[in-house]
Amino acid sequence: MERRKALKNIGLGSAALFSSSALFGALQSCSPSAPEVGWLPVFFTPAEAAQMEKICEAIAPKTSTPGATDAGVVNHLDQALKVLYKEKDSDYFRRGLAAFVKSYDDTQDTSFNKATTEQVTQVINDFMIGFENDDAKSKAYYASLQDENSEKSEEFLMTYFTVNVVPATFRSYFTSELVGETVMAYDPIPQVYEGCIPYEAGTKAWSSV
Repeated sequence: MERRKALKNIGLGSAALFSSSALFGALQSCSPSAPEVGWLPVFFTPAEAAQMEKICEAIAPKTSTPGATDAGVVNHLDQALKVLYKEKDSDYFRRGLAAFVKSYDDTQDTSFNKATTEQVTQVINDFMIGFENDDAKSKAYYASLQDENSEKSEEFLMTYFTVNVVPATFRSYFTSELVGETVMAYDPIPQVYEGCIPYEAGTKAWSSV
C-alpha cells in the first residue's frame, strides 16, 4: 500500500465517536513506562511522538494481532498532521495531546509515563462514554469548534484530541500495509470483482490495501 494514499483517508477533522464499552473493554495490553520512538518525527517532537505511541497502542493494542505501534500508526499520523491538515487543526491536535497528558497526570493515581496501556485505554473509554452521554458537554464542544475565533479551553482541546485520535488511529491501522496484508483477508491479484459478498460470522473482513 502507498502510505501517501492512505493519509488521505484519515478523518482527523471529523468528530466520529468510537465509544462502545464493548470495543474499549477489549483493548487491553501492557506498555513500557517510558516509551521511545525509533523514527524521526516531522510534526511531533520526539517526546510527543512517544506519548502518541502510548495512546495509539492503548486504542489498538497488540494481542494475537499486531498493535498500532507495529503498524506504524503514529509515524503515519505524524506525516498527515504535517502535510495534509490545516494549521489550525494540527494546532488543536498538538495542544489537545498536551491537555490529555496533563489531565491524566492530574486525575490518575499513576502518572502518564508510568501508566500501562490498559490504564490509558480505560481513561479514553471513560472520557468517550461520558462525552457521548453528556448533551450539554457535547453541545458546548461543537459550538466552540464552529467558532474559530473563540479562545479554546483546556477541556475543548482535550475533547478535540480524544474524539479525533480514536478514529484516526483505527483508520491508519486498518489501511496500513501490515494489517491489510497479514491480518485482514487479502488477495494481491484479484481475478473477479464481486461487489456484494454475504458476510459469514467469524470470517475476516476484506482488506482495502
